[in-house]
Amino acid sequence: MESLVHKYFSQYDLDAIKAAVEKAEQTTSGEFAIELASRSWDWRMERLLHALLFAGICMALALYFTREDYWGTYYDLSQTVLWGGIGFIVAYFGWGLFLKRVSRRRQKVWDRALQLFSQLTPTRGHTGVLIYISLEEGIAAIVADKGIASKVSPDYWHTPQATIVKAMSKNQHAEGIIQAIELIAVELAQHFPRESDDINELPDSPRIVD
Repeated sequence: MESLVHKYFSQYDLDAIKAAVEKAEQTTSGEFAIELASRSWDWRMERLLHALLFAGICMALALYFTREDYWGTYYDLSQTVLWGGIGFIVAYFGWGLFLKRVSRRRQKVWDRALQLFSQLTPTRGHTGVLIYISLEEGIAAIVADKGIASKVSPDYWHTPQATIVKAMSKNQHAEGIIQAIELIAVELAQHFPRESDDINELPDSPRIVD
């Protein structure tokens, strides 16, 4: 099955993003890392497990309340199956949707971005920036290393992040990332201009992390 990354990003798109990173790093000692994922959390599996658990509880209750004691104990299995099915549907389409609320999706994407950032090779000036795209959630997260965070306001990152999300809503995923790279490069060049001994410390090509 085709992943969401390959659905929304062609090889041309990936090459264009790489070229944008290379161009940006000609103006700043900041280092970009672009990572793309189909999703940050297995929402379908979580909904399924919660629904199965709730269905099991409903079936157990149905067995308890429909039992009859007459020369032995008898249970109404048809009612048990019926309430198990109702419980599964209610949990999957009700509670399951609540589990995927916007605030929780954002938190899962941010947690995944922090995890991936921690796996990057530290740059010598702590000037790395991770742009992470999670497609099922339709959310982008940008994580800057401590060298950059000490000079760039935390509020600044809302602008490139919103640029990516807006472009994604128009099915212009690569274009949004490239615009964000260009915006960030302008900001970083003010604080971290490219030095004569600058070396490329992080891969320029986007990495697919499915």
